[in-house]
Amino acid sequence: MTQPDDSPSFLPPEVEAEASGGQVSPVLVAKVAAHIWAARKAYLARLPVAEIVEILDRAIGLWLEAGSPWLDAASRSIAAATPYSEAMVRLGITRLLEGCRKDALLALLEAELGDPAVLDTFRTRPGTRGSHRARGPAVTTHIFSGNVPGLPAISLIHGLLVKSACLGKPASEEPVFPALFARSLAAVDPKLAASVAILPWSGGDAAVEAAAFAASEAVIAYGSDAAIESIRARVPPGVRFVGHGHRLSLAVIGRETLAYDSVESLAERLAYDVSLFDQQGCVSPHVVYVERGGTIAPQEFAESLAQAMAAFERDMPRGRLSVEETSAIQQARSEAELRELREEPVRLFASPGRTAWTVIYEDDPAFVPSCLNRVVRVKPLVDLAELPNLLRPVSRHLQTVGAALSRERRDRLADALAPLGVCRVCPIGEMPHPPLHWHHDGGFNLLPLLKWTAIEDPAEG
Repeated sequence: MTQPDDSPSFLPPEVEAEASGGQVSPVLVAKVAAHIWAARKAYLARLPVAEIVEILDRAIGLWLEAGSPWLDAASRSIAAATPYSEAMVRLGITRLLEGCRKDALLALLEAELGDPAVLDTFRTRPGTRGSHRARGPAVTTHIFSGNVPGLPAISLIHGLLVKSACLGKPASEEPVFPALFARSLAAVDPKLAASVAILPWSGGDAAVEAAAFAASEAVIAYGSDAAIESIRARVPPGVRFVGHGHRLSLAVIGRETLAYDSVESLAERLAYDVSLFDQQGCVSPHVVYVERGGTIAPQEFAESLAQAMAAFERDMPRGRLSVEETSAIQQARSEAELRELREEPVRLFASPGRTAWTVIYEDDPAFVPSCLNRVVRVKPLVDLAELPNLLRPVSRHLQTVGAALSRERRDRLADALAPLGVCRVCPIGEMPHPPLHWHHDGGFNLLPLLKWTAIEDPAEG
């Protein structure tokens, strides 16, 4: 099969010529939005949600079949545009899309809506009088980030499931995947894909984004806190806004899981969580808290984690770094080495001759955000009850906690950390791969996009 087109735009044919010059104007954005609005009205809005699920599943299947040209094209082009290797891109996109098949799509719809058919027609709902129907935005603008390749698929899936036309702006750091994903939709159902447009423009272009937001009923944005607040301030009143900003994650290892017969496997799974996409994801752990009192001491576990990080690096080398990123790692290492020389309770484990991976063991329990790129701190705890106070200074950014604990202690920890903003507690080894129905940043995925209409039956009696 011919390799798919990996250009960063996916546009209605009627405006392709106008966009070919590379200049994106407010007029062009308005035209693109009008075309996808009309395509939605003619087809997507009329499709039963069950058929949308089937179409999405078939498109995702194109990426996961053996020798997929879609995955080949994405892996090659994204590796050329980003620091990541082809092997890293291939692994990350495969794992992400494996979690977006038909069963997962239906689970998401049922978890949030109960009866997905409320997107098609009025339906009765248990405990209510009358019937109800949900409608998604006519057009949703998606502002993607480029830290983790493949993630734009999730945002587009959310929009299409609620029958919204999607106007996507790819990140300049990773401009390839969104348009490729849209083309895979077109390979399965061109009429559905006509409700999708991917148009690169300069981030923060106030005039262009004003045109996009004015043509939309919802805006979904991913990025830094500053970027999210800038976008939020420019979204017009009445337009729904969903923003996902900077987040921090961590891992917790309970004493009951620190046994010699299982520590190697546990360290390997944690090394995967830290290393995938070089710690750039919001779900990547910055700090690992290890409880004292187990068969294996926290410092011993740090050494096991270092060995696992080294093994992962051999199989999946870290990506290229900027001068500033390399300097940040070297500074973190130098500070740890100096503290070791002062005989402080610090131990540095680091890849020899390179900055490929770094594990810093230190007794100071304060949460310290990582400089990323496979730099993680291991800190001992006497008891898990210490965690809430330690995490309170960074609570507004907390997201995922990877946990190796007994079920009872895991549940107690989740109760203690939920008030601080932690929205997900998951097993070690699964941190980079939240399920499609997870509570992203503590909320829902589809419900914030919907408006509801109710038909009330007469009261009885």
